[in-house]
Amino acid sequence: MKGSCAPLVSLLLLAVLGLLGRKDGLVDARGIARRDGDSNSQFPGPDEFVRHRYPTVVALGNHLYIDGGELSRQANVTKSNGTESDQTYPSYAANATFSLNLNESWTNDSVTFRSITKTAPLLDQQIYWSDPTNGAGALYTWGGMAVGSDPPPENQLWLLNTDGTGGGTWSQVPQGNYRDFAKLQQPVGAAFTQANHVGYAMGGQVTSRTDPNVQKEDPGYALTGLVSYNFQTGMWANSSTVSYYGGYGTNLNGMAEFVPFGPNGLLLFFGGAETPVYATNDSILDVSWNTVNLHDPVTGKWYRQGTSGVRPPVRERACSVGVQGPNNTYEIFIYGGTSQQQTEGTLADVYILSLPGFVFVNANSPGTPRADHACTVVGGGKRQMLSYGGVDGGPFLKTPTTTPDPWKQGLGIYDMTELKWTDSYNPNAAPYESPKEVADWYAQGGMNTITWCDSLEELFVNGSSGTYGMVANSTSATEPDGSSFKKTGIIAGSTIGGVVFLIITGSLVFLTIRWRRRRRESTMVASTFNEYRPEPWPKDSPRMRSVTPGTMVSSPTPVEPIEISGTVRGELPAEDVEWTYELPVPTPKLRPELPDRKYSY
Repeated sequence: MKGSCAPLVSLLLLAVLGLLGRKDGLVDARGIARRDGDSNSQFPGPDEFVRHRYPTVVALGNHLYIDGGELSRQANVTKSNGTESDQTYPSYAANATFSLNLNESWTNDSVTFRSITKTAPLLDQQIYWSDPTNGAGALYTWGGMAVGSDPPPENQLWLLNTDGTGGGTWSQVPQGNYRDFAKLQQPVGAAFTQANHVGYAMGGQVTSRTDPNVQKEDPGYALTGLVSYNFQTGMWANSSTVSYYGGYGTNLNGMAEFVPFGPNGLLLFFGGAETPVYATNDSILDVSWNTVNLHDPVTGKWYRQGTSGVRPPVRERACSVGVQGPNNTYEIFIYGGTSQQQTEGTLADVYILSLPGFVFVNANSPGTPRADHACTVVGGGKRQMLSYGGVDGGPFLKTPTTTPDPWKQGLGIYDMTELKWTDSYNPNAAPYESPKEVADWYAQGGMNTITWCDSLEELFVNGSSGTYGMVANSTSATEPDGSSFKKTGIIAGSTIGGVVFLIITGSLVFLTIRWRRRRRESTMVASTFNEYRPEPWPKDSPRMRSVTPGTMVSSPTPVEPIEISGTVRGELPAEDVEWTYELPVPTPKLRPELPDRKYSY
């Protein structure tokens, strides 16, 4: 009996420990609470939400999807004089994907989140791309670093196929060219964007938390190269950035946007920091805003263009969004971040970089200090920027504060036309218009003050007309999947289809004419052949069929055989022939040819 009771007692003890761990959380060496219970699969809600660091945020259809990173929540909080007590809020890996509805109005304290079961690895600071044309929309995640003391992740690409209702299913993407994929080192802190069904990621770093084969801890090794992944073909590529970008071809925690100028569109890289490949805390320097770098993803050419206006302080770990203006301008909004070189800690300001002017404008509408957050454009009018998550800390974010996020559930909404923050979302907001400060700069002739670099002007300005060189004059260039190419694709497809139709029609006409010509020539040859056709051999002649050797016959109509070439054959005249042998002659003494002996008359 004792032996049979011992396993039961052990199971009961394990169950009790499991309940305790589920209730209070198990904290590892870094203070990361490994919550494995069902409560971790639910969004904390406005009363318990504290912070969400390193989130992935993507708008697909009528829903916003939030994935990855570390959540922290409060429970059993004691208050004193209406303020939070001095305590810590251990973070834990968000083991579910969350979604909220963008088809209805809400405030940041009333909106509810839906949880989606996640089978993909739980990672911080992932690279993410979205493909709205894949079913109801798809979210790709690659790279990132392990949470807490978890082992580094394997090099894998994961896909969330959404269902259009705020749900979805995770699956690992098989690699058709695994040999090329295996050569890539999955980064953390890369600058990434996408265009025309291709995702791009430049730079980043590898550390002991990103790769099991790397022993060097943060800041690890900086990566060079621009990695691309084609959503439709599944092909990976990696082009060099050395000698093309910055001093080393590296970038840490920078930003990237696709801007729809020129025939192919351009990838714009800005902000962040750079360092030699063997990175140290002293070797990392923030990138200046005096110039920005652009890359043509089709030709592979790099450009470096100077900027003007009120440039922002240097920063990394900020968020950015891009939106097209009604006059073919393109504005990039930059919010928050931190700096390796500044002492003020986490930033709260908003700056605008407007193209094609390459001019910076201070929006003078700060939000709340935050870094390691994410932003995206929401609403049908593309007027609102949604900011989610992030932390507030000192320089280098080494000591993130323990106070809860000033915004309920980490959500802030920014009107990019009025330059105002709000706590509410409006799905029917008016279409975006360039802010007055930006529009005034162009109206006052600001374009005449630009000093263009290389041959960049011809990609941004359409010759003497002075209009801006948007891709195919698209009016929807802000779509994250590079939908500015959709009209170009339709035009190109129609043109190619018309050319192919003309080629096929021309080929059919040509073949018909040639067939008729050959048929006519064949008829002429046949008639010529029949005109000069020789008389058949005796055994084929209708007059001599069934004639056996030795039978005497007469030929009342002498015929002189003619070769096709018209040459008269040197044969005995058949005029007085009274008998003949069929060929071949069975007599051994006769040769298998026309008899050469004299016939008797």
